[in-house]
Amino acid sequence: MATKGYNSYHGRSPVWKKILIIILVLLLLAGGAFLYCQNHLVYDENGKVHLELPFFSKKEPQPQQDPEKDPEDVDFLREEPQGPILEKIGAKELAVNALEEDVTAIVSGGEKTIVVDVKLADGSFTYQPAFPVEGTSVGSVISRENLKKLAEADKYVIARVSALGDTAYANAHVEAAGLLRTWDEWLWYDYSSECWLDLTKPLTQSYVKQVCKDLTDLGVDEIMLENFGWPSVGNMPAMLVPEGTDKPAVITAFVKDLRETLPKTTAVSVAINRNAPENSGLTAAVLAEFDRIYADPEKVDMDALAAAMPADFKREAQLVQLVTQAPAAGSYVLINE
Repeated sequence: MATKGYNSYHGRSPVWKKILIIILVLLLLAGGAFLYCQNHLVYDENGKVHLELPFFSKKEPQPQQDPEKDPEDVDFLREEPQGPILEKIGAKELAVNALEEDVTAIVSGGEKTIVVDVKLADGSFTYQPAFPVEGTSVGSVISRENLKKLAEADKYVIARVSALGDTAYANAHVEAAGLLRTWDEWLWYDYSSECWLDLTKPLTQSYVKQVCKDLTDLGVDEIMLENFGWPSVGNMPAMLVPEGTDKPAVITAFVKDLRETLPKTTAVSVAINRNAPENSGLTAAVLAEFDRIYADPEKVDMDALAAAMPADFKREAQLVQLVTQAPAAGSYVLINE
């Protein structure tokens, strides 16, 4: 007879059921883990498989993005050249009045290198300087704009400057800048009846530097100093040179100061018209200080001049012939006769 209230026996669940449940749970976890790990398998450069889990990987700190900076703007480190790049040139000298005319044809022309006469021996300018000039003629407003156009075009522009041959400035500043003669301490004249400036005088130095700086502000690539140093032709005994003047030292110091005034990439060159012009102070050692030397091969022994230069002197690029017809070799400028 059954006891009242107990219709059946409720015993414990069998142990095997509990074990089965545990095994099923483990299988489910293992299957999920396997599927998860499939997304984090990485092959190295040798083809071996590695598991890289995100919570075990070391994250590199991400740079903070400047909210005001355009993400397309990329900063590049560019090493600025420490000096001019000198290559072999084949140049053409423009007509003296070229800057007063339309330069469109020159800009679009095939000449890669051009020479522009910007300051003449009488002291006049073929372009309009940015500073006031006394007692001489200057170019028009358009001449300055045209020189700037040429400099901004895909051209290498050489500005030819009569540096110390300058009758107008000498007459305007006789005592402060002019090269004087011995007997009356008035202006000395060369055989072309032109006056010169005295490089030992501070005003002369500041004026020449001002001219060159104005030209580089317009973008010219090279300054060719013509009529530079002391005159090598003329009544030399009549020239007043302060006692003890070391001409090569004066020129060297000035060129160093001039380079500091101009951009580092601007070439500073010199033109000579005689062999071994020691009277001018332009000795071989001084000429070697310039980036290029320009000379007429009919007046200057180019081979002897090249031989006097240092071992690192590159004749093809640094010794330029002033000619009327292109030579077979070397750098040259086709000049206007």
